Amino acid sequence: MDQPLDNSTGISPEALAEMSPEQLDRLHKEQEFRKEHAGHESQHETMAFVLIFSLFAAQFLILFWKKKHFRSYQAFSLGGLWLIPFIFGLTGEWWRFLAFWSIYSVINCWVIYKASRAPLDGATPRLVYRWFTIVYNASFVVGVTGYVIVMLVLFNVATLIFDPKDAMSAGILFLSYGLYFGVLGRDFVEICSDRMAATVGYYSKDGFPRKHLRSHICAVCNQATSIPVGSLVEPDPTVINEPVHHLECKHVFHEKCIRGWCLIGKKDICPYCKEKVDLKQFQKNPWDTQQQLYLNLLDGVRYLVVWQPVSFKSGAIIWPGFGLVCMG
Repeated sequence: MDQPLDNSTGISPEALAEMSPEQLDRLHKEQEFRKEHAGHESQHETMAFVLIFSLFAAQFLILFWKKKHFRSYQAFSLGGLWLIPFIFGLTGEWWRFLAFWSIYSVINCWVIYKASRAPLDGATPRLVYRWFTIVYNASFVVGVTGYVIVMLVLFNVATLIFDPKDAMSAGILFLSYGLYFGVLGRDFVEICSDRMAATVGYYSKDGFPRKHLRSHICAVCNQATSIPVGSLVEPDPTVINEPVHHLECKHVFHEKCIRGWCLIGKKDICPYCKEKVDLKQFQKNPWDTQQQLYLNLLDGVRYLVVWQPVSFKSGAIIWPGFGLVCMG
């Protein structure tokens, strides 16, 4: 050894004399490690305090931003939710995720393109809500399947059939896919709903509608719900025979249009007069329920995917020591 052992080891001289050279060398390295990291405990406590404080501060800033400038918050949040996992996928070589992400993105971009056209085609709202209904239902099934698999592994039930490590990996994978694409679809459909409604003109987010709604017109798709007496205009045969739904405010909509607006588009108001809508009237099957726990979980996923990495990165820029506690 280059240096003698000090007397801080708590080992008697007789015990030291009986140690082999390998044991003495190991003990010497342990002493050097302790000297090198002496006092780091207090530094770690300080960095942990800064980490907690930064996360709380970030929460307040995010809530303030969301309240004062919701559109910019929504755009940044959705952009981060869409692109940050893609960047991680490229750096981590998650090829399976990148394949699903690419297929979803191509179809989603086409749906968004259709929803942003002016004038809006009468069939577009049904197309948009049908696509996001498929995404939401599929993500819910995949997420629940992953959750069930994880629970079966934790309770040692899955081990009777599958290898526990493989089953846990599959469960986490399914759960992650379901939550991610679920929250991504929910955010995109809200933007598409506002865009389509503003294009049709019977709905205004901040003021009064730009057009008067006639009694036989659906305010979601701008197509006729019935043929008025004496009308000379030929209605669209693909929608005129569709079932209709009467809200308590007496406005009439195609059943598919108003269900898509309320259940998929996350709107609980009439698209024309903005009167509150009782969503229970649409609950005809399990998919129609507002699974509040699942939706809250989706909001948590949005924070973990977008805002937590942003908070960590901001803290590391402000104080370089912040990054050390995040990594270790």
